Amino acid sequence: MAGANSNRRAVLTEALQPSRVMRVCDVGANPLSDPPYKPLLKAQKCHVYGFEPNPEAFEDLQKAKSDHETYFQDAVGLPGDRTLYLHPWSGFSSLYPMDRAALKSIGKEKWIRPAKTQEVPLRPVTLDMLADLPPIDLLKMDLQGGELEVLRGGVGKLSEAVAVVTEVRFHRIYEGEPLFGDLDQELRRQGFKLHKFMFTKSVMMPHEHEDKVLRPRMTSQLLDGDAVYIRDSDWVETLSDDQLIYLALAADTVFDSPDMALLCLDILTGRDRLSAALADAYIATFPEHQLRKEDA
Repeated sequence: MAGANSNRRAVLTEALQPSRVMRVCDVGANPLSDPPYKPLLKAQKCHVYGFEPNPEAFEDLQKAKSDHETYFQDAVGLPGDRTLYLHPWSGFSSLYPMDRAALKSIGKEKWIRPAKTQEVPLRPVTLDMLADLPPIDLLKMDLQGGELEVLRGGVGKLSEAVAVVTEVRFHRIYEGEPLFGDLDQELRRQGFKLHKFMFTKSVMMPHEHEDKVLRPRMTSQLLDGDAVYIRDSDWVETLSDDQLIYLALAADTVFDSPDMALLCLDILTGRDRLSAALADAYIATFPEHQLRKEDA
């Protein structure tokens, strides 16, 4: 998930003043890499509510957190007695067991580590059942198969959200996990539309000639990626001023869509909330390759 240019971001964070900071919910907050909202967190423009059931990852989050971060050592999913499969590579930990047949079909059976995978019984929580969690403005998800459960158990908390950034799967890794089409259908049902893919990852199909080819240039099978959903276009004009500000900040910093940020600025300017000069100041920070050259 790419960040935005710091000069570009500074123009917005200095000028946009919502009535409260943006609320970011990060389900699967395992700190394996910097989250895309980190610049907003550093600028104190958001408060992060994170969920991470992996004890070691949760401890790391607790040690490093600021006053603008709240973490829960809970798995988010539909209620019931469940099992958390703690994989030795923590990025593969999931509420779903790995699917051996599906992995074998793409030559990734080696990802399964049964002898080193711990099975931890637990009872997941839903977002809507947590009184300590306020309504969410931006949802980020990366929890290896459980994304659909988060959405179905968070309809209320997500009712005013402006964007969802989620991992999506095109080829199954875990037994029974929902795939991209399942998530897309649920997100559309809740009033979101697909905005962009931040990246997609592919793998090479297994064959007996792997010693004769360059693997990075032979990856044809889509595996997974990160997708961005925003409120459907019919909503944009009806979003509140705060929602437009949150969407502009997220578009600029979290998922690198400055054109979406400009649309939000246009609407806010039309409501006399912003000076028309702000959009020009924002555009002035764009790299040269994004700017139209004046006719000679």
